[in-house]
Amino acid sequence: MIVNTKSFHLAVFGKPESGFIRIPVWGHIPLSEPLKAVLSHPAFLRLKGIRQLSFAHHVFPGATHTRFEHSIGVYHLTKLILERLVQSPFAKALQSASFRFDEEACRTILASALLHDIGHYPHAHIVERIPLNSKDEIIFQDHQELTKHFLFEKGTHENSLADILKSLWKVNPVTVAEMIKGEKKLPFSKIISGTLDPDKMDYLMRDAHHCNIPYGEIDIHRLIESFVPDAKHKRLAITEKGVAPLESLMFAKYMMMRNVYWHHTTRTFSLMLKRLLQDALDEGAATPDALRSVFYPNSDERLLTDLNFLFQKKFNSRDLLSGLMDRRPYKRIHEIGESELPEMSIEQMRISAAIRKKKEIEISTLLQSQVSKREKATKLNSHLALIDIPSRKNIFDHHDFKELQLYKLPPKFSQVGKEKLGTFVPFDQSGVSAFTTHFISEFEASSRMIRVLVAPVFEMQAVKNIREIRSILCA
Repeated sequence: MIVNTKSFHLAVFGKPESGFIRIPVWGHIPLSEPLKAVLSHPAFLRLKGIRQLSFAHHVFPGATHTRFEHSIGVYHLTKLILERLVQSPFAKALQSASFRFDEEACRTILASALLHDIGHYPHAHIVERIPLNSKDEIIFQDHQELTKHFLFEKGTHENSLADILKSLWKVNPVTVAEMIKGEKKLPFSKIISGTLDPDKMDYLMRDAHHCNIPYGEIDIHRLIESFVPDAKHKRLAITEKGVAPLESLMFAKYMMMRNVYWHHTTRTFSLMLKRLLQDALDEGAATPDALRSVFYPNSDERLLTDLNFLFQKKFNSRDLLSGLMDRRPYKRIHEIGESELPEMSIEQMRISAAIRKKKEIEISTLLQSQVSKREKATKLNSHLALIDIPSRKNIFDHHDFKELQLYKLPPKFSQVGKEKLGTFVPFDQSGVSAFTTHFISEFEASSRMIRVLVAPVFEMQAVKNIREIRSILCA
């Protein structure tokens, strides 16, 4: 049984008794006491020091926004989605006993949305879950794996975030952590992470706003108005009026990937950081535990300074750190589509930091072999070249997209008294949009490029040796 809408609204979403908080994109967001308690907690305040887009501010100066304001934006959009689902008679009629947005479910979903990035640390998306030394060991955990740590850590505060969730939000913090991690198939997990999740809606709009580019505009409110519960798949579906805004969301993600997230200079700084850490580990300048202790509790602004302090021992590519601190990126000298190289060669470089580093050293040696003896004396090193290989991860989650349903209504549908007359059909097969799994796969493939980057002083030398460099990549 669905609770009374008015009392439910007040109980879950709260009155703005604590005023408002104003953030870019969404404007004034009401503050309830439970929300305010989370926002003022040190574990949540640390997100103010973690930039949303890592090194992108070197290209887009306005991109200094943080995961703090992003998390508030995701909370706000989640609240709008839940209000739609609990206040619309149409949406309520499509709920089931096992997929019902009652008061407890909404509190848990809201808490999970607000805290979905609580485990983040600086540059997590660059270094987490990938082989990072020449033993091909995973050094940094997925940021979601750290969710419980930051939820239950008290630090200098009298209460942990978990205590606040239990006392003020009336939710189980363990369930919130499991919802964020997404490992268990909980009833509402797809609302936190999926094709239609509020996380994606906020960061696309927010990133476009702060980068001052026109690619992230999405009719969010129209999209949310089209949401209906898909009880069978335990997720949200859309009605036909949501097709256009969904297409704009998909296209915005592609355009943001192509122009911001995969911008060659931004990716270059990411590669410089990874090679720096790889050599530091390989040459004993830092241990995995020491790096984790520097990264996990830190902010973006302090991280490079702390790494500089940590690296007391000189090692091969330590000068990359000064390049990161002083904004001296490597130069892109070659770009090639994945289809132009042997699949085996690409996959080896993708899954093995050791193999990728070996090829980088080969290119460096090639470049150094052609300079004068005088130049060799001052410029001899093995990190003149870096290779950028796109990860296996898709821009679009094809599996999740395939499961997305379109709720189609009869041509002369009258909502009053006939809420269940529609039928769910796979969006991928509905024929209402050009955005199908095949289309977005082709869309994505066209932008996945392998890049070779070199130290600035060797740019011209590298351009003259493109054929030899390609041979090294193919080997």
